[in-house]
Amino acid sequence: MGVNVFENGIGYLTKCLSLYNSGTGYFVMYLFAVLYILIKGERREKEIFLPGTAVLLVTVFNPVVPLILDKIFDVNNEYYRLFWIAPVVIIVPYVITVIVCEMPKGRARSLVAFLLALALLFGGNYVYAKGFDLAENIYKIPDELIEISEMIHEDSPNEYSKAYFEYEYNMEIRQYDPKMLLTVDREDYLYAMNYSYTDEMISDEERPVNRILALLVRNQRVEEEAFVDSLEKTGTEYIVLTAGHPQIPFIRRAGLYEIGRIGTKIIFKYDLSDPSVFELVDYSNVEHRFSYRRLK
Repeated sequence: MGVNVFENGIGYLTKCLSLYNSGTGYFVMYLFAVLYILIKGERREKEIFLPGTAVLLVTVFNPVVPLILDKIFDVNNEYYRLFWIAPVVIIVPYVITVIVCEMPKGRARSLVAFLLALALLFGGNYVYAKGFDLAENIYKIPDELIEISEMIHEDSPNEYSKAYFEYEYNMEIRQYDPKMLLTVDREDYLYAMNYSYTDEMISDEERPVNRILALLVRNQRVEEEAFVDSLEKTGTEYIVLTAGHPQIPFIRRAGLYEIGRIGTKIIFKYDLSDPSVFELVDYSNVEHRFSYRRLK
């Protein structure tokens, strides 16, 4: 999300909420809906909706909680997921329905219903605000990426190929091609998109992927020998970059060569000194033991 607990301290939660809601009013509506139930709700409604809200206020929406959690594990890029727990899409429409239905029939009721409908309509972000994009194929990813995947598999003698992709394609190819092994996982990429690498992180022998990301994402200085060593240790054979990427001259000097171009992308290959073949574990002959109990 681009928000850091260490930098923002107790204000992290506020910034996190601001980015998550991206200017919409649905979270405010949620708070008003909870307040309505607290003041005017029936006993059963309070029993259903208020305990969960109280727990969320003490935990997820407590500005101290992310500071505590960050001491245990990195929550910078994941904390916003906890906001999904809040039943906004349940409580807001429910309370609006209750408000409208409890009003006597007439113009006032119709007017209130109309105004609340407008609040729902304009309180969020219009799904087509940036235009309507017709998918290029049934997979809803660029045709260019499908062609790149096919080119790599045709070139590789192995069923599973390991490659480095730039961020957007890295996120998409993992959902399309299960036989494309990725050099960089999601968490490492999210870090690289937001933060630079220290010299200590670049020289960490147990994290060779740091050197690849430092060079290709952050454009930081990495020794040519160290970069090649990182390719060897991660088993990376292919690197896919946008034409014009500033590090293309570097990777050419490092021994990578072009095997093709598709659209705006260039596919480079590195010949590993000791390539390994990835194989899935075969569980087809494993015997399973199940215990059955008669259901009463």
